[in-house]
Amino acid sequence: MKLPKLKVGVVGLGYMGIHHARVLKENPDVELVALSDTNEISLYKATERFGVTGYTDYKKLIGMVDAVNVVVPTTLHYEIAKSFLINGIHVLLEKPITRTLEEAKALNHLAKSSGVVLQVGHTERFNPAVMAVKNLVSKPLFIEANRMGPSTFRNMDIGVVLELMIHDIDILLDLTKSPIKKIQALGASVYSPFEDIAIVQILFESGCLASLVASRITVEKIRKLEITLEDTFISVDYLDQNISLRKQFSSGYVFEEGRPHYRKEFWVEKPFVGKEEPLKLEIQHFIDCILKGKQPIISGEEALRSLSVAEQILLNMEILESSQKEELLKQCKNGKVLKLF
Repeated sequence: MKLPKLKVGVVGLGYMGIHHARVLKENPDVELVALSDTNEISLYKATERFGVTGYTDYKKLIGMVDAVNVVVPTTLHYEIAKSFLINGIHVLLEKPITRTLEEAKALNHLAKSSGVVLQVGHTERFNPAVMAVKNLVSKPLFIEANRMGPSTFRNMDIGVVLELMIHDIDILLDLTKSPIKKIQALGASVYSPFEDIAIVQILFESGCLASLVASRITVEKIRKLEITLEDTFISVDYLDQNISLRKQFSSGYVFEEGRPHYRKEFWVEKPFVGKEEPLKLEIQHFIDCILKGKQPIISGEEALRSLSVAEQILLNMEILESSQKEELLKQCKNGKVLKLF
C-alpha cells in the first residue's frame, strides 16, 4: 500500500528559498503544497514556476503542511520557527539556528515538547567531500578553513561569523570532538554594521589548533578545508567536492654529494568522491527523519553548540583600527589574509 506523501511548504523565497522549493518539488516522497514570502513579486514568480499556492502571511501554511522549510533572514528565525513548532509541524530551519542562545534553547524545548523534528540547515555537512573526510580524520593537529568570496549583499543582518564561518565551526566541532581552551579573533566592518572579515584561531584542549578565515569582500570565491594529522595532510575543496591526501611513508637522512640531507617522502592519493548536491542530501535526510524516525545529523542541539562557539568568537573579537583595516583589505584582495598572524 502506497503511503500518502508528506505535505511540505517553504517560507522565504530568496536565493536559497527558491532552491529549497526546487528540490522539494522534485522529491518523490513529498508534495510541495504552499509557499510564503512577504515580497509579492517573488511570491508570484515562485507560485507560477512551481504550480502551488502562495501566501504573504506564513501562518496560512499552518494546517496545510506536515513540515516546513524556513529560509528567511536570521532575525526572523525564532518567531517563524516557533509558530510551526507549537503547532506540531516539523521544521528545517536555515543556519544559524537563531541570533541568540536563548532563542535557540527555546526552539529546542518546543521541538522536544511537541515531538517534532527540528533540523538546522548546516548544508556543508552534507557535502559528499565532508562526509568522506570524516572517516579519514583521527586526532587532528591543525585545521585550517578558508571561506571567502565577494559580497552578494544577502544576509546583511548578520556578520560573516554567523553567515559563513558557522559552517566551518560546525565541521570543526564534529572533527575535533574536544572542548575549547582558547579563542582569538580579529574582525573588520566594510559593507555592513557587522564584521565582513573575520580571522579566528581556536585552541582545543586536545591540543588541536584551528585557523578560520571568513570574508565577504574577497574577489575570488574560496571554500577550502585543510587538516594536518601526525603523518597525513588532507585537503578538501568544498566547491569541487574533491579530497587530496598527502601521506608520509618514509623519512631519514640520505647522502647526496657527500653530505647528509634529511628527506621525507610522501605519496599522494585522491579518493573518489561522488558528486551530489548537498542541499538535496540535506532535505532528503530531513524527510527521512520524519518518515523513518531517524535522528537529525544537525539537530537543534547540535546547532546550538555551533552557535555557542560563534558567540564566544564574537565576544572575543578585536575590531581593527582603520590603519590595520586597510592592510587587511589589501591582503584579502590578494588572498593572503593569514599574513596578519
